[in-house]
Amino acid sequence: MTDIADLDWLHRAFDAMPCAVAVAETGGPQFPLLYVNRAFERLTGYLAEEAQGQDFAFLVRPGQSALDRLQEALAADRECRIELQCLRKDETTFCGEVSVAPLCDGFGLPTHYVGIYTDVSGQRYALDALAVERNRLLGFIEHIPLGMLALDWVISGVFIIDAKQADMPIIYVNAAFERLTGYQGEEALGRNCCFFFDQEEDRRTLAEVRQALAERREMKAELLSHRKDGSRFWNELVLSPVFDESSQLIHYLGIQTDITERKEAEARLQELSAELRKGRDNLVSILNEFPSGTLIVEADGTLSFASTNCRSILGIDPDSVPGRPWRQVFPVDLEAARQIQRTLETPAGNREPLTIQWLEADLEAHWVECSVKDDPRDPARRLVFMEDVTELHRLRDKLGARRFGGLVGESEAMLELNRLIAEIARGDWTVLIEGETGVGKELVAQGIHEASPRQGGPFIAVNSAGLSESLLASQLFGHRKGAFTGATADQQGFFEAATGGTIFLDEIGDLPLPMQAALLRVLQEHEITRLGDTRTRRVDVRVLAATHKNLVAEVAAGRFREDLLFRLRVARIHIPPLRERKTDIPILVEHFLRVASRQIGKAVDAIQADAMQCLLAYAWPGNVRELRSCIDFALIYSKGSKIQVADLPPEIRNLRPAAPEITVAPELAGDERQRILQALQQTGGNRSQATKLLGISRATFYRRLQELGLD
Repeated sequence: MTDIADLDWLHRAFDAMPCAVAVAETGGPQFPLLYVNRAFERLTGYLAEEAQGQDFAFLVRPGQSALDRLQEALAADRECRIELQCLRKDETTFCGEVSVAPLCDGFGLPTHYVGIYTDVSGQRYALDALAVERNRLLGFIEHIPLGMLALDWVISGVFIIDAKQADMPIIYVNAAFERLTGYQGEEALGRNCCFFFDQEEDRRTLAEVRQALAERREMKAELLSHRKDGSRFWNELVLSPVFDESSQLIHYLGIQTDITERKEAEARLQELSAELRKGRDNLVSILNEFPSGTLIVEADGTLSFASTNCRSILGIDPDSVPGRPWRQVFPVDLEAARQIQRTLETPAGNREPLTIQWLEADLEAHWVECSVKDDPRDPARRLVFMEDVTELHRLRDKLGARRFGGLVGESEAMLELNRLIAEIARGDWTVLIEGETGVGKELVAQGIHEASPRQGGPFIAVNSAGLSESLLASQLFGHRKGAFTGATADQQGFFEAATGGTIFLDEIGDLPLPMQAALLRVLQEHEITRLGDTRTRRVDVRVLAATHKNLVAEVAAGRFREDLLFRLRVARIHIPPLRERKTDIPILVEHFLRVASRQIGKAVDAIQADAMQCLLAYAWPGNVRELRSCIDFALIYSKGSKIQVADLPPEIRNLRPAAPEITVAPELAGDERQRILQALQQTGGNRSQATKLLGISRATFYRRLQELGLD
């Protein structure tokens, strides 16, 4: 480990600082001093050789309660800033503000303490004097002209605020305020008390000041302020309320001190501390900076180091890792542990990354990709680099579920639907989406929005059949305060909220006739009028509508406006029902099964061929929505790793099709390898037909071919 006394560059940096700096080591109960800079010698009168070896607190006068807090902070390895009465070598005293911070190595262990001593005697004496004089001076402020106030001798900036006025104007500033801010008294008087604070850089602290004024309480804060010439400085502000004899708030007294030098010294100290930590152990520092987690595995299988990112990736405390076997740290099952052990034992040239998966206590699945490297300092030691790829796997699932405009499927009908969605998304036309209940009309609408130039804007879906006429008008177009009973404030509607994006009107065929007329105006004029308002508002919204009804028949029956129909169906999409694309059922089943089993943490990953035949034979009046409910039902009642016929809902398992569209050859028996070979033989090597014959998706079929060595 590098000794701080050997770092000449650090000495030069400390010696150039205007404030007193002392560095102590942690190797003893008294924390002896190793180094002091020249400013320290000037402040205390002690030369460097006289101070070295002394107790860190040897300047502090005994008997002060703050001394106990300083020693507690040193023992607890934490930062602190404390005011203490100190003794110089010539026995004179000064009020010192001591800022102490630990310097740590790459493992987070403190090796030294750095203290900054600042003589704040003048500031303290001034504040004490103000505390004595404040009540006396402000007690007769109403009876003495402001120009006669004897506060100009104070070295700190002072200003007085009139608390009786709503805008909190300044009614007095002293000479130190003028020197500190550059504003003359006549330029500051009458202005709000926050006018010289930096409104952009320190909004949070400025909000705290305003909150203290509103709550009529005292506060102390450090703010970034600006002078009249535009230069900025750090300002320590003490704000105190002043009350009259009847406890009425009449003024605020503000005392400000320029602490820019101290702030700059602290910032420089932080920079030097960072450089020192970087120089202690480069390897550990680099490993902790990696976005991936890093473990060091010793030759005996125990861990000697874990980087900080292991906390988020593996859910472990890095400080508790050293000395523990790696098997106790990895939250994986027996098979995954064996894979990791084989990789650790494999020679460097033959190792390949491996992906491990486990379930957390909340039954959420997690994936980590592991790469094992030899430690260049010790060939018997291994470096394990871990990358959290959970989001990647979840994203793949989402992408798999959102293909073809948000619908899962590979049939010719779905491929054509996907092509049509891509074409329609390029323009800004209104679109009418038709199809039975449960086919996924809203998913198609989302697919159009996400593939369109409006994808960065909002997507708002509204069920036209779910609200009354009056409530629907308020929801779509908004309302003014008092427009109806309960309208207590102005409210924008869905059309205004969707500006720049897309609004999806589901079940448009159930829209009342008065609302149809209002919607027609929106489509024609691109403007809306809130309920109770007379002013029209422009809206930039793309309208997508959906219905399961025959709108032409609704027009003939007088329940739907013909002109609105013409406006809506500029572009048209018809989503085929599930019974017309049954070749998509195996793919849908695999997707729903994977998503549902992961959500509940149940290891069910396949479906028996005869159970699949029942699904293929069913008519699915509820379409894809009903199929998903069926898979959830089967997953709840399943007892093994595969869905059986007995696990299906009764209306499906009791169905006996006269001539199913896809038949499974009765001679396909035996183990899985034999069944796949027989299916390929029966279909003449046609893999697509073999997947249908076996009742599984193409993705599963190709994966099983590779796993069984049949690819």
